[in-house]
Amino acid sequence: MSADPVALCAHGEAAWHAALYSGLGARWDDDGRLARGYRAVPHYLLFGAVTLSPDATVPGDVPGVVCDSFARLRLPGREAEPTGHWMIRDAADRGTPTPVPGLALHRVASDADMAWFEQLIFLAADGRPPTRPGEMHPPGSQGFPGAAWLYAELDGVGVGTAASIVTSRVNNIGAVAVLPAFRGRGIASALTEAAIAMAPDVPATLSATPAGRGVYRRLGFTEVGRPLHHHPI
Repeated sequence: MSADPVALCAHGEAAWHAALYSGLGARWDDDGRLARGYRAVPHYLLFGAVTLSPDATVPGDVPGVVCDSFARLRLPGREAEPTGHWMIRDAADRGTPTPVPGLALHRVASDADMAWFEQLIFLAADGRPPTRPGEMHPPGSQGFPGAAWLYAELDGVGVGTAASIVTSRVNNIGAVAVLPAFRGRGIASALTEAAIAMAPDVPATLSATPAGRGVYRRLGFTEVGRPLHHHPI
């Protein structure tokens, strides 16, 4: 892998935000050094900017949290917190998914599927449903170029989600979440491998939570850095 792996992870994170900002009708620009939003961040779980190079300059009018991908910046008026772990799997590393009996994986193909995906991811992430329909993934989000939104059902019961945002450089994996009662059965691994399979010929990147790092290591991902999140004071 010739490219800087942290830069690839940052590029993937920016592509993820481009998809979500677009779905929410908000502006997101990428100049190759900084990817950013304007005015208000359209959802509290999203960043206001992602740095794409170590020497990126972050203007003072960037809203919300700044993801300092290379953990190098000091930003006046913001407090830095190390959060998440950049991880990457080279395209040459091909996983061998372990079958999960009764598990069916589906790709979102309609607005109704998108609503079901959103219901599942919110419940799996923190145990509560969306506060309103289309809170983060409104109707039509499934049509964003390069995006694949996946949901899993175990014996007909919705249990988890994953997503893939593909660019010419990476396949960024996100939204991997499984309902608590169904964890530990290999469902997250199956969802991750299915998302990677959307574009197996480019590196797969993601930002892992502490709880997810072990799962991704077992799938062949390598940790390459830890970004800083700069929160407005």
